[in-house]
Amino acid sequence: MFKGRKITKLLEKYAEADTKKAESQIVSELEQFGKPAVRHTIEAFQQRKLVPEKAQVLLGKLCDDSCMEDIVPLISESYDEVRRVAKEMIIKRWKKSSLPLLIEHLKSSDFYSRTSATELLATFKNQSCEPVLVSMFNSADPDMKKNIIRILSGTGGQVAKKLIISALNDESWQVRLSAVKSLGKMRAPESVDPLIERLTEDDRQMKRLALDALGAIGDKRAARPMIELLKHEDLLVRQKASDYVIEIADSDVVPEIIDLIRDKDVNVRRCAVEVLDNLKDPRTSDALIKAIKDSDWWVRQIATDSLTQLKGDNIIKGFIAMTRDPDENIRRCAVEFFNKVTHKSALDPLVELLKDQDWWVREKAVTALGKLKDKRAIARLAEMIDDEEVNWGVPAALAEIGGDEVLELLQKFLFDDQKRVRIETIKAFGKLKAMDAVPDLKECLKDTDEDVRTEAVRTLKELTGKVFRAEEGPTPEQVSQVAVSRVRAAEGAILTEAILVVDLCNSTEIAARYGDNFALNLTRILTETVTPIARREKFQFMKSTGDGFLITFPKVINSVRFALDVFKQINKHNEKADKTARIDLRFAINLGETRIDAKGDRLGVATNMTFRVEGVKREGLIPIENGMTKEDMPLDNRILVTENVEKEIGNMEGIKTRLVGFFELRGITGLHKVYELTSVNK
Repeated sequence: MFKGRKITKLLEKYAEADTKKAESQIVSELEQFGKPAVRHTIEAFQQRKLVPEKAQVLLGKLCDDSCMEDIVPLISESYDEVRRVAKEMIIKRWKKSSLPLLIEHLKSSDFYSRTSATELLATFKNQSCEPVLVSMFNSADPDMKKNIIRILSGTGGQVAKKLIISALNDESWQVRLSAVKSLGKMRAPESVDPLIERLTEDDRQMKRLALDALGAIGDKRAARPMIELLKHEDLLVRQKASDYVIEIADSDVVPEIIDLIRDKDVNVRRCAVEVLDNLKDPRTSDALIKAIKDSDWWVRQIATDSLTQLKGDNIIKGFIAMTRDPDENIRRCAVEFFNKVTHKSALDPLVELLKDQDWWVREKAVTALGKLKDKRAIARLAEMIDDEEVNWGVPAALAEIGGDEVLELLQKFLFDDQKRVRIETIKAFGKLKAMDAVPDLKECLKDTDEDVRTEAVRTLKELTGKVFRAEEGPTPEQVSQVAVSRVRAAEGAILTEAILVVDLCNSTEIAARYGDNFALNLTRILTETVTPIARREKFQFMKSTGDGFLITFPKVINSVRFALDVFKQINKHNEKADKTARIDLRFAINLGETRIDAKGDRLGVATNMTFRVEGVKREGLIPIENGMTKEDMPLDNRILVTENVEKEIGNMEGIKTRLVGFFELRGITGLHKVYELTSVNK
């Protein structure tokens, strides 16, 4: 009795001690009492009379090997700090000797006891406990079986593998799932065939986990069974199968994949062409060339990219023939191919494409001719100065070709009406190290546009090593406004345009809370912001949608610059505005064909798709790898773009995207990837 009171008082002093020296003196006294001090310390810790840090230090000093039986039971305590300290001590001191006690706790009906014992045994990965665990397995309940599987997956012995493989046929669905997960972690080759059998089960979650396990093992035997799942109706099953086939398959599966590239389901064809792209097998070239004429733009794009990695005269000849195809989508693929693969035989076809009706084809033809570096293209490129849609790309192409003959031609572009043309020409002179252009570049220091003046300063320093100062530009009132031409197309005409939708968020709620006049004032501010920026970016069509706008542009870059500039201006408004007068926006951008009606309005699937993307919500998100979670997905102040726009953005300096995920878009077939512009300064 007296000894117990003495220990209790010492523990009280220890709890209150505020220096290491005082604590050390008390610990020395407590050590003299042996095991009773340990038991009193545990009791004080359980009653929270000792903070965890002090309790852990004291137990570490007081305990010897004989104290294991006092510490192990603490893993069943409801107080999580007691369990933590006990587990850390067991791991540090009694990895082997504690195994029998932990296995007994594994049989306990107490949740904390079972969970802690499982965690520790899984951490120890000691194969010596395999026989007893195996003997326990058959008579265990499903929860116990799952715990045993978790432990055995860490020990990794042959006995463990055999038991877990046998658990794939357990009557409990949860046990079977645990076995599949564990075999994937163990990467056991002998489990490949049993896991392949799980791919035939109707349960979708089982299929997904079996795919993950087989993908982790990486055995080529699983490739063909996975190919069968490329036709599965479940998106995630199909996507996982595609990803893992790409990782583990070799050229032996080429015939099966070529069969799938002719499937009527566009999603199957997409998976198939991705696999062919990654196999990079010369035997796939004919099938990929045929895929260029697929009705789906994504299949065409991947097929084009894949063919750029393969070699063969049939590929070059195939794409040269495509430059004359009546379908602009095919011509787009052809000119994109020759932007990545330079071949002298492409010169004349690319020159012909400079006259193409599609601005995108002309623009890509310009850059492809630059990469070809054939001086015979110089004169034809120079003629593009009057093509306002693509002439901005000519200076860079001429600079790629190089030579004295391009310098005089570039001077014509230096004073073009378009700011971007002037900037690209200044950059071209810098790339060519054209000292003869210095006088003209000095004239650019007086340009009306600040960005042009800044680029002239940078290039002059690069050429001369000297710092030049740009002159102050005129005020906006001093600069005469240039009229912007719009596309005037006949009713029924089809145009390929960048389609943008901008929407004022929560306008209905704002009107209900603050009144219609308040909401109308926000719409007026948005209109006054949008209109001049749309003119500057040469919009082709614009109409109000009530609380936003539908606008089309000749190119994706125009629509992207428009959205970023509108955000910039609206942010300035929001910095000064009252909280209730903030303007929050949602943008969506798509690239596709529009049909013109009698009023000039833009109709068609591409337009509908843009509106659908603008309005996507978190509950509609189908998460995929490298995409966002539903919680991460922004609800407002966002610019969402479709997959074909994302491909264009990839070539734009300083602009990046982040994958959101898949969405079903009402009224539009298939699943569609949506991306967010991430370079927006919100």
